[in-house]
Amino acid sequence: MSKIKEIIKNLLGRYYSLRYNIINSGGLYVGMGTKIVNRGHLSCGRGVKIRPSVYLCCDHNARLVFGDNCEIGNHSTIYSYGEIVFGDGVLTAPNVHIVDHNHEYEDPFTHIYKQGVRYNPGDRVVIGDGSWLGKNVVVIGNVSIGKNCVIAANSVVTKDVPDYSIAAGIPARVIKRYDFDRKEWVKPQ
Repeated sequence: MSKIKEIIKNLLGRYYSLRYNIINSGGLYVGMGTKIVNRGHLSCGRGVKIRPSVYLCCDHNARLVFGDNCEIGNHSTIYSYGEIVFGDGVLTAPNVHIVDHNHEYEDPFTHIYKQGVRYNPGDRVVIGDGSWLGKNVVVIGNVSIGKNCVIAANSVVTKDVPDYSIAAGIPARVIKRYDFDRKEWVKPQ
């Protein structure tokens, strides 16, 4: 029975790769109700799982890259206007929102939807290998999250988070870092 499931999984991965022009290294899983808009460059490593009801958007000339064994939680939104890169083994809980841009709002007399997008060429979001983003995490703008980081549930990441860190809050700040000498997570001084 597991052999049949594996064949079906591979066929569905190929179907989504062709339908949405995804460069796929194999083993792509896309859950029911997921919406993919790919007008740029969307690529997935091996064993990528996009859980049900996720919205992925890769705008014109943008890049959205998932490393091997990434898993995106249910009801998440990922919208790349420039570049969003997930390292290998990145895990997100449900309802995560990741964007590399924001709405323009400089003119208080013009509706925000008419003002366009605030994005600087070269801005990008990078989430390092092995990191985990908890439920309802929001990542906005030109941000780098290091490898093997934990971003606590309901946090809003607007600044870089170094490798081996735990960040929490609105805006998110580092509350612990892994100390390799002591072999434990410690509060920063």
